[in-house]
Amino acid sequence: MAVLQRAIAEQLGISQMTVSRALRGQGGISEKTRTMVLSAARKAGLALPPSPRLLDHKSLLHALCIMGDSEGAAGSGVEFFGRLHDGMRRGARECASEIMSCPESVSAWPAVVARKQVDGVVLLWGDNSSPLPQSACPVPQVYLFDGPGDVDVVTVDNYGGGLQLGAYLGEMGHRRVAFVGPETKLARERLAGLRTGLERFGGVCPLDAVRLRARAGGQGSGPVDDLLGGETRPEVLRERFTAIMFYNDFFAVHGINRLRELGVRVPEDISVAGFDGVSNANHDTAKLCTCAIPLEELGAEATRFVYWRIEHPNAVRRTLVLGVDLVRGNTVSRVTSEK
Repeated sequence: MAVLQRAIAEQLGISQMTVSRALRGQGGISEKTRTMVLSAARKAGLALPPSPRLLDHKSLLHALCIMGDSEGAAGSGVEFFGRLHDGMRRGARECASEIMSCPESVSAWPAVVARKQVDGVVLLWGDNSSPLPQSACPVPQVYLFDGPGDVDVVTVDNYGGGLQLGAYLGEMGHRRVAFVGPETKLARERLAGLRTGLERFGGVCPLDAVRLRARAGGQGSGPVDDLLGGETRPEVLRERFTAIMFYNDFFAVHGINRLRELGVRVPEDISVAGFDGVSNANHDTAKLCTCAIPLEELGAEATRFVYWRIEHPNAVRRTLVLGVDLVRGNTVSRVTSEK
């Protein structure tokens, strides 16, 4: 049964959870989606349930509130948040719901949340260090990337992605790699993965080549200057490190631009890797080596998770971790000899 459900989900481009709800006659999905699932199930020879059971109207999802200030996003941030929101809308449609966006509040929950005029909240938390309202959220909530305390979270395998990048850099002959990013939990997870991946090839990410800053100015250019310390000669730099991994692609793009301004070639002199797989219009001369995050699926899973929590209010808090994929790009070159 589970195998057939998974096949139907893949065929229709929806989640297996949605297929299961349709086949069990549960609410929380649109009639259009239910009809598609039942039609596919008939063709697959599955036994169909009797007419869908009537649910108490309180269990039906009507609207989700998306909290998190992405208004000021620019460059790669536009694509990053845009893809997340596309995924959220897709997941919401599967659950017969609509989404509305609210800026994050540090003093109180938005009125629609406080009055329970929405069925749940998805919070774009990430590396956000801003305080949340002190009062408990009156509706189910799911956090993206990270969350405070004992809450439901949908995130990505930051450590595993860092490990993939570290192993790839090690395979390419890099034995000393620098790291640049903000001072956050997610950044440290990626750094830990990088170090583990490098260790497999006898490589290291030495402490003096790590730059973790509070917000890091939102870019990778300032820390690059600090990392180089005024030195731009490739033969000297390679004694210290032969590659730099940046916390995300946004940092990496600014880092590459700054390296080139200083006369350091990428990847001929220094190799560069990022993390998240988001393109940037200001960087069109090379395909970045990175780990791609499934942003659309991340957003969709967050909205689906809210519905699951509504149906299972007493279940233990859970963290759903999505995998990431290595993209080799052309910003990493092979090191042919130890420097």
